[in-house]
Amino acid sequence: MATLNATNLKHASSSSNNIVLAANGSVNIPTLTTNSQFGNLRQYKILSKTTKSSITGTTPTLIPDFSITITPTASDSIMVVKATMFCSINTHVILFRIYNGTTQIIQPASFDSHDDGTGAWYGSGDRMSNQHVAAFETSGNTNARTYNVYWNVTGGTGWINRYQGSDSYNSTSILEVMEVAP
Repeated sequence: MATLNATNLKHASSSSNNIVLAANGSVNIPTLTTNSQFGNLRQYKILSKTTKSSITGTTPTLIPDFSITITPTASDSIMVVKATMFCSINTHVILFRIYNGTTQIIQPASFDSHDDGTGAWYGSGDRMSNQHVAAFETSGNTNARTYNVYWNVTGGTGWINRYQGSDSYNSTSILEVMEVAP
């Protein structure tokens, strides 16, 4: 097997290096196009919530320890936010909303009250489930922003990362933020 050692790659007609291979293993390709095999992912952040939290109110409230701060690299980026949460409630509904700071991203066409959101889960009896919600927006600028998940219940006590009936079936939840080119 042959090995090619290089620190820079360029086309014969180019006056500057097109691809720079750094000693730390990073690669700088300044002229990626939409036809590139490398894709259009500009930035990716992920967070795991391993602690348990509960809620009893109908007012949307920030889920503790479940936020990601990111600074977009371009003002035309699409910011994709995904959350997968292990939740549990008895005979009521848990509702989830994805926010940029204190502004909800993507609302249903009919948004009337605390009963509406980005996602909802009904716990009929002693139930538990993974709930997946997602939203996206155009970055609009390159200012840092914090994406987080708010939640509320229609009654009773809702839980994240544990079973509602007892302190058992402990689990984890994941929050992801991706910055992608349009």
